Amino acid sequence: MHTFFAGKRFLVIGGAGVLGAETARQLTANGADVVLIVRTPSNIPSDLAHLVHATGDIRSRDSLARALNELGGSFDGIINAAGRVAFGSAADVPADVVAELFHTNAIGTINVVALGAGVTKEGGVIASLTGIAADVTMMGMSAYCASKAAAHSAMVIGARELRARKISVLDIRAPHTETGLVGRALCGVAPKMPRGLEPSVVVQRIVLAIANGEKDLPADAFAQ
Repeated sequence: MHTFFAGKRFLVIGGAGVLGAETARQLTANGADVVLIVRTPSNIPSDLAHLVHATGDIRSRDSLARALNELGGSFDGIINAAGRVAFGSAADVPADVVAELFHTNAIGTINVVALGAGVTKEGGVIASLTGIAADVTMMGMSAYCASKAAAHSAMVIGARELRARKISVLDIRAPHTETGLVGRALCGVAPKMPRGLEPSVVVQRIVLAIANGEKDLPADAFAQ
């Protein structure tokens, strides 16, 4: 158990998803008081149904602000695990899908940093799972990778902007993880990839990084 988390209040955004839910579980197991923001409350896993939650959508700053206001108070940490994926060449991915990728992955991340800065305690952390796609250029994934690269830029700059306020900004660029997200793509079929990491392993590394005060979490930090 990481005693760092005992009694601290953490918000997990996207807590109904595979990585968000696993993050909530491990933070709770380590003694944190965990609350959630989700788009669809009915998707919250049954073992997390007891956690306080608010409905919100990171694509809309107003929606996210309302959810934060509903939860109230401040946080020792905010972890954004919300994201969307799509596959296909630049010519094949429809414009509305490109817009959705950027609204969720890029604008959503910016909204989390912008509003999270006002509700994160001094010494706290704002983290986001941008994923390895932020650092790679893969055929058939141009729109997705571009949206994640934009999110990565927002996190890097956010880290500099919030340093004076003693708030850490942790960009989590985990390798491919077996969350089932590729099967829920907005469009297209994923290219062949080796088997990814297990969600529990990825989250264990994230929890360790937060406890240790790490400033960046690139894909090679997850090497087993």
